[in-house]
Amino acid sequence: MDKRLDFRFFIPPPPDGPLVAMSFAEMEKLLLNRLEKEKDKPADALWELARLYQQSKQHEKGLECLRRALACMPDVEEKARCVLGMGQMMEAVGDFEAAVRYYREALALEPVQTNTWYFINNNLGYSLNTLGQFAEGEKYCLKAIEIDPSRPNAFKNVGIALKGQGQYSEAARAFITATQVNAADPRSFHLLEELQRERPELGFEFGDALEFCRKAVEVASQKWKESEPVVYRGWKKHLLLWKCKIQSLARKVSAQFH
Repeated sequence: MDKRLDFRFFIPPPPDGPLVAMSFAEMEKLLLNRLEKEKDKPADALWELARLYQQSKQHEKGLECLRRALACMPDVEEKARCVLGMGQMMEAVGDFEAAVRYYREALALEPVQTNTWYFINNNLGYSLNTLGQFAEGEKYCLKAIEIDPSRPNAFKNVGIALKGQGQYSEAARAFITATQVNAADPRSFHLLEELQRERPELGFEFGDALEFCRKAVEVASQKWKESEPVVYRGWKKHLLLWKCKIQSLARKVSAQFH
């Protein structure tokens, strides 16, 4: 194993403006109001509602939002993204057979937008792996890597597929590559650790690489913590929201006199 490993990590840029913590009820009310205002073009609001319901484990409500969004999407690309979302919703409840059906449906739409095409293949491969269909899962994960080799997800899932087929050295290499692609995502490193515990004979070949991966993940984690934005809660949150409302009102009043 080459000891000269290069690692990269990607941390999402901070959002524009301050962040405030919102309860589920506050977020739901906000998005339902947005849905009412945008009832002529509800797709975006329905998409956001679906994600909210998924995060709060209200998956039936989330699926219903995606079905409504799908019905008003004329664009094939958007339809594929929506069906991908349905598959992700099924993943969240552990129904991987249903997830596979949705991902195959999205695959048949043949979207050209790279992000959507990548995740359809990657998530289909992941779901097939979870069902024990490792050889077929590997095929779709390799396709995802072909589409976008700058993401770690498919490398990780190729590693899972290879491990499931008893190809342990190849699986270790896939987990190492995934960590190299983005050390800020520690999942592949943890899978590599688990694999070496299960197959101690791999330590001779990959022991140094494991330590390099560990250090890279630690550095990326620290950088992530340093870049975390401030989230306003409690009275600070309400003070900030009132300030925003006052500023918005002031802009409206000012506009009337210009």
